[in-house]
This record gives sequence, C-alpha cells and structure tokens, in this order.
Amino acid sequence: MIIHKAKGIWIDGKKTMSKTLPMHEYLNPPFVYIPLLQQASPLKRIVEIGDKVAIGQTVALREGFGAMPIHASVSGTVTAIKKVWHASGRMVEAIEIQNDFQNRMDESIHVQTDVSLLSRNDLVIKMQQAGLSGLGGAGFPTYIKYQAKCPIDVVIINAVECEPYLTCDYMLINSYPEKLLKGLSYFMRAADAKKGVVAFKAYNTHIKESLEPLLLNYPGIELYEVKDIYPAGWEKYIVQKITKKSYSGLPAEAGAIVDNSATAIVFADVVEKNIPLISRVITISGEGIKNPQNFYVPLGTLVKELILLAGGYIEGLDPTKAWYIAGGPMTGRAILIDDLIVNDTLGSVIVKPMPEELKHPACLGCGKCADLCPVYLTPTEIQRAFESKDTKAIKELNAQKCMQCGLCSYVCPSHIEIADYVARAKELLRKGA
Repeated sequence: MIIHKAKGIWIDGKKTMSKTLPMHEYLNPPFVYIPLLQQASPLKRIVEIGDKVAIGQTVALREGFGAMPIHASVSGTVTAIKKVWHASGRMVEAIEIQNDFQNRMDESIHVQTDVSLLSRNDLVIKMQQAGLSGLGGAGFPTYIKYQAKCPIDVVIINAVECEPYLTCDYMLINSYPEKLLKGLSYFMRAADAKKGVVAFKAYNTHIKESLEPLLLNYPGIELYEVKDIYPAGWEKYIVQKITKKSYSGLPAEAGAIVDNSATAIVFADVVEKNIPLISRVITISGEGIKNPQNFYVPLGTLVKELILLAGGYIEGLDPTKAWYIAGGPMTGRAILIDDLIVNDTLGSVIVKPMPEELKHPACLGCGKCADLCPVYLTPTEIQRAFESKDTKAIKELNAQKCMQCGLCSYVCPSHIEIADYVARAKELLRKGA
C-alpha cells in the first residue's frame, strides 16, 4: 500500500548550532584505528605489526556476503592490533596505524581513467574495489544494490538528513555540489537509469541554491523537496513519493535505488581518481560541546580528538558524567565515553549534560506512540508481547515492519524506551523464525 499521508511530527532539529562554523578538515591525526568489523561482519586482517602502509592500501578484507577490501586512511606503520570503542557500543579489534605525516598514496590512486569508456559492470566493480558502503548509517555495501536483477528507472540521493543535530550531509553537499551530481550521474550509468533525483528538506535552501545552477550539465537529474517532518528521510517514504510505487522488500522492486548524498560524493572520487572509501564528515554537536561543528576526517580518527578541536566540553561539564550518543538522538546508540573511533557509519556524536534522574511512571495508555508511528504499529502492544515472549503476537502485530525511527520513545510522556522494546521484539522474532 502506498503511503499517501505519512505520519510524522515536527522536531526541533537543533541544527543551527553545528552550521555556524565552516567544515574543519582534520586529515592528519597521529593514529587511526581501522576496525575489524563492518556491520555485523568480522574482517580478515592482511597486514602485520611493523608493516608500512600507504593511503588507500588494502589492510583488511570483508569476506562472504558483501565481500570487498578495507583500506588504510593514512600512511604510516601498523603499530598494534588492539581493542577500541566502536559506534556499535562495544569494543572491537582494530588495526592501529601510526601516521608518518608523509601522505604517501597507494600506487592505484590517481591512476588516469577514461571515464567515458567505463561500462556498467566497470562502475559496479569500482564500487566493490573501493570498499564503498552506505554513509547514511546503515553501512550496506553499495555495489550489491547495483546487482539488482530488475530494471531500475531512478536513482535517488537521500539528502534529507532527518535526525536532529546532524548536519554532516548538509555541509558536505554545500562544499562539493558538483561532486554530488557527478556521483549521482555515475550511479545512474551503473544502474542504466535515465532519471536521478536529489531529495532534501525544503528549508535547506542552500542545497537548492548550490545544485540548481549545475543541473543544466546533468540531464535527467532533478531536485525533490520534502516537508520538515520526522521521519521524512525514511527510505520507503521517499521512494513512494518519487516513484508513486510501493514495495515490500527493497526499493529495486519499485524500480529505484537509494544512496546517501555522502556516498555519491565519495563515488565521484572513486570513479575519477580511484580514491577508495577512506574518509567521511562527522558532526560533533550537542549542548555539552563548546563549538559544535563538522569535521572531515580519515576513517579511524578518535572522536575525543575532535571534541578537543571543537573547543572541548562546556564549562562545568564533567566528561565522565556527560551523555554521549553515537549517531542521531532518535536512532543512535548511547555510549559511555568519548574514546571511540570514527567508522563508515558514524555520522555524528552528540554530547549533552546528563539529564536529571527521571522517575518513569507506567504506560499511561495515551496512544501517542501509535498515533505517530509512520508504519501504523501499536508499539506498546508489541512491548507487552515481547515481555511475555509471545512471538506469535509479535508477528501478528507486524513488529518486523518497524523502521526503528525512535518516534515512539520520543513522544512517550512516561519516558519509556519503547523503541528499544520493539527492536528487541524484532530480534526475538528473527531468532524464532
């Protein structure tokens, strides 16, 4: 069924606090840490302690589904294999590389390529060789989307950036508008799609001003403005609005492929310069940070270094008592400390003073969570089914359709973490399947 009127809510995005300062390039941290984990897939390390590595050199391999290489983000020496804090909320093994500050590039980078001669298959292979994954938060290997068997009519760039506080995509687009359109045009060629669409929130007029004058050079690409409601950046909502088609599994069923704006910008460099996925922009923001801003960094950079570059913590805030969120406040994960690394899926770290302890009353039965659920679920009923471990009821309540946007927890007057219960119910259903 097509969603003609999406449920949603206006949320104070708190985005102006990290838009005030320009994007800060921090390209030479003393150490980076390449995690040996991508999504839930462990990686095979192919370097040893003492090895010299160059920027863009393969240091690990993702095997099995989504197989692709993972690359060094700085040049230097492999000095350790150690555990580091990851955006998943746990410690994972990582390759420690000490930066030699020589910025030595792997010999494959900047190799001249006649882009006009690249076939669809060549472009898909480039995605895989570059280790390109979705930078919107899911981290799904991009090339797999372009192996779809059904015909693709449109490639959609999701630049909606719904989550409060996050401005990394906004800042990157305004810095590299033509790279975005180039990346989209290459995605269109890889999909044999005649149409490309950049979807963004209407109030982000700077995105329109940056892209619109360039569209004459990119036939088939158009802009699509969405309302300022949460979660208007939901993939299914965007696909249905643009294609007027619905689907049950993947957007390809509706003739569409959806990529994040940052992924498209990286792909432009992949195609034209053979630069793999080795860096990203991350928002460091929140009421606990002195100077919230965005940083363009090599993957594996320590977040605590970026917090210092953002002026550190506000006066009087004890870092051990701060509230850290990896990702956006709606769908991100609470973490314990700032000593974690920037990986491909980490778009932001939000720091807030720890809220006063709240005494959470029981569910009031107000129904707000059901009223605002974008996929028309009854989250409190799913919570009760989970607490009873009633997998039959969980399935009948369609918990598997939850998009984990976090709205139910956000609007709950009792401050119940309903979204967490629904996510756990989905997991229970998967295990019992």
